[in-house]
Amino acid sequence: MDLKPHLRGRNLKWNWDSITKHCVENPSSIEDILAYCIDEETIIQQNAGAVLGKIIDLDKKVLIKYEQRILDLLKTNPHDAVKRAAMRVFQFIEIDEEVEGQLFDMAMTYVNNPEEAIAVRAFGMTAARRVCEKYPELANELLPPIEVMVDQKLSSGIVNRGEKELKILRKLTSELQP
Repeated sequence: MDLKPHLRGRNLKWNWDSITKHCVENPSSIEDILAYCIDEETIIQQNAGAVLGKIIDLDKKVLIKYEQRILDLLKTNPHDAVKRAAMRVFQFIEIDEEVEGQLFDMAMTYVNNPEEAIAVRAFGMTAARRVCEKYPELANELLPPIEVMVDQKLSSGIVNRGEKELKILRKLTSELQP
């Protein structure tokens, strides 16, 4: 099935749901979705990003083998929809040890960038925190930018997410102290 014509369609939930279901049932089509995330057409990028972010809702394991590819997508500075979807994926997927450092660095870049979309920053907080759970010493790097965002009250979503992440991160750092 050629997904590109379907991705060119309007941003409709039923369309994304249909493509997402197809991708989960036919995992080889995930390669196409990843390629479309950097397509020259903005609408294709946006819709491919939306599908990527929804795949994780249907199957938390199908994207595991694509972790590096998803991180490589982020290095191309794709459309915000793709960044948002990728960071959303890393909130839920089992993170492979080989990508943890890259993921943490990318998520920190998003969290620290005031020009980044709110959802990208919020999802980045959680993705980075998940790495901190394995490496608690990294929590000291993530705490300050989240505290600033919460104090600035950038959005209700940032405040809500930030307060939850701060609670977890503070617990991690307190466990480090003798």
